[in-house]
Amino acid sequence: MHGAQGIGDRWGRLGGSGRWVFPAAWAALAAVLGFGIGRAPETVLGLGLALTGAGLLLRIPETGLGLALLTGPFAPLENERWAPPVNSAQIFLALSLLAGLWRGLARREGRIPGWGWAWAYGLFLGYAFLTLAWAPSWEEGLPEGIKWAQVGLVVILVLGAPRPVQRFLLGMALLSGAVQAGIGLWQAVLRGAGPAPFRLPGLSLYRAYGTFQQPNPFGGMMGLIAPVALGLGIGMLGSAKGSRSMGRWGAAVGALAVGGLAGAGLLASGSRGAWLGAAGAGAVLVLLLPRRGRAGLAVGAALGLAVGLLGGSGWIPPVVQARLAGVLEELRVADVRGVEVNEANFAIIERLAHWQAAVEMIRAQPWFGVGLGNYAVVYPRYALIRWPHPLGHAHNSYLNMAAETGLAGLSLYLLFWAVVGVRTWRAWQGSAGWRRGLAAGLMAAWAHLHIHNLFDNLYVANLPLFLALYGAWVEILINERESPSPPDPGPSHGREDPPSLHDRGGTPWKEGFCFAPSSANGIAPIAKRRSGS
Repeated sequence: MHGAQGIGDRWGRLGGSGRWVFPAAWAALAAVLGFGIGRAPETVLGLGLALTGAGLLLRIPETGLGLALLTGPFAPLENERWAPPVNSAQIFLALSLLAGLWRGLARREGRIPGWGWAWAYGLFLGYAFLTLAWAPSWEEGLPEGIKWAQVGLVVILVLGAPRPVQRFLLGMALLSGAVQAGIGLWQAVLRGAGPAPFRLPGLSLYRAYGTFQQPNPFGGMMGLIAPVALGLGIGMLGSAKGSRSMGRWGAAVGALAVGGLAGAGLLASGSRGAWLGAAGAGAVLVLLLPRRGRAGLAVGAALGLAVGLLGGSGWIPPVVQARLAGVLEELRVADVRGVEVNEANFAIIERLAHWQAAVEMIRAQPWFGVGLGNYAVVYPRYALIRWPHPLGHAHNSYLNMAAETGLAGLSLYLLFWAVVGVRTWRAWQGSAGWRRGLAAGLMAAWAHLHIHNLFDNLYVANLPLFLALYGAWVEILINERESPSPPDPGPSHGREDPPSLHDRGGTPWKEGFCFAPSSANGIAPIAKRRSGS
């Protein structure tokens, strides 16, 4: 008050001319902007957007994470076109983390939220960094370690965010999937042209690849988005029954639309790994979405029978049959040095050759591996004669992990994902409405990830950011259900959701809540009122 009064006194001493200062300043600023726009509009626009973004990040640091989710899949396109040292998603993520740190320091919030699968993640991450001690190349291994470290940082950022921001981030992930699906469907159906290797035989259609520049990781992202969107949409439809709120119905329809787009994009990718992953994810959704397990089993059996009948009657399109024909061949590790390579089996043999190289690495260093991120570095030592050039990874995450971190690292990796699965099951149990649908979708996304990773590596193009967000939502669902506040009975009742960790004025610690009372967040005045009542 004294500061404001002092400023007012100083302005008052300016006399009658003081009232003209602000209009004059705005006029001068407008003149400068007008001159700048006339001379260099792109520079002024870029500066304005940068200043606006900086202000928004300082106000809501999680905005940067939302932009990272939206721009993350564009990283392969950025690398191909401009080869920047750091892609835009990583810049947005770094700004978000820095702004979050600044907010925490300004509010004097020193505690870091914990979560249920943090211990397993910490074991895996610590060992993964340890393998860099004997890795041939730190330059190749360190970025891989940073990628896994970002998973934990994103989880911390999401868990500490207010409830509306947490939902905003989930929406940004689904929006990113919808954007990629739209691009992919345009490439496959509407554009009418594309890379020759991606053209489907006998058709004027092409395999969709989005901005990933390759169909397989694009199909992998679609497989991560579709089950979450469909599970959430179906759960929201159940919660919206009897509600007259168009917003709730619109959100449900929007989530289902994103799921449908992502499913169509997955099919258009022509990725066999993505198709098999989608089959596994679909089975999980069918089993977990119904309230009664028997109903899920019945629906699953009916769908399986329908697929079998379609296959037996020849109704499955020949293109799909041709793509699925070589799947069984890819599920075995064999010596392909004497196999004749032709146009039909080139992709399969190439993948098997990289699998074989990974197996040789495991035989050479079975327990501790060659070092995180160093598969491509040591590949020439184990490569087959006709396959001297590495593809960057083994096209099988399990073989790749075993080759780089040894059987010890693979065991910790599997333990980490097993704990995540157990936590997701816990989030699903006893949940209802959209929360049940979301938990089922998250479990289905894990199923797709692990099946698809048998044929590829989905830890690319900033997709780990999506996995971190999903993992954080597993903990959010558990915390909401175990909150002492009454659970949300559904959108039709008009009750508010239980307060988030941020809304309660503190941060979570382990599986419960840990509050940091202060007069700034309103907890101290509440305590005073209680003590005086």
